[in-house]
Amino acid sequence: MNTHTVPGTPEAEVILEGRGASEVLVEVEVLQDHGHEVIVIDIVDIEECGRDNRPPPHAHRYKVKIDHNYFVFDRRVVTGREILERAGKIPVTKYELEKRMHGGHYVAVGLEEKVDLGQHGIEVFETFPLDETEG
Repeated sequence: MNTHTVPGTPEAEVILEGRGASEVLVEVEVLQDHGHEVIVIDIVDIEECGRDNRPPPHAHRYKVKIDHNYFVFDRRVVTGREILERAGKIPVTKYELEKRMHGGHYVAVGLEEKVDLGQHGIEVFETFPLDETEG
């Protein structure tokens, strides 16, 4: 993905050149972290990053796919419980949550386990109802 600033606009606006011929104007924030510049974009699609096998950039919001629906989180780190609740899987104790990683392998996520949505390789989250003997 290439970026360049838009002439005549504030430095906080750049054009992202992604797949295909489309260009998207996005606002970014440049922060200092231990002497290094960190570019933070408004929203990142972690599924796209995971499928492309690239780490998601720092963002204010993270778009995630849970089962076949998209949801946005305003924090980079959330719990398995929060993911299930956002997906409407209530009561959360009746569901198993797994994250599908690049390459197709699945990793179980516990209810209180913290999930870094900026982790390299996450593609999607999938839920599975537990049968009456599980949980």
